[in-house]
Amino acid sequence: MQIIGEAARALPEHVRAQDPDIEWHEVIGMRNVLVHGYFEIDVDIVWETVISDLRELKPRVQLLLQRLETTE
Repeated sequence: MQIIGEAARALPEHVRAQDPDIEWHEVIGMRNVLVHGYFEIDVDIVWETVISDLRELKPRVQLLLQRLETTE
């Protein structure tokens, strides 16, 4: 999740804007908490994110990548 958040942070805003329904700020925020919030990490929230949110995020990002590849 740290790597996903870092990758999301590195995306240009115009790319993130192509799918505004992805909660980019939350993806990036989770990365920040994991990297910097050592004693503030709630493992239940992290686990829930892994179980539910990442399953939803993956196909959306794959679709975004496909759209980007066809527009290049």
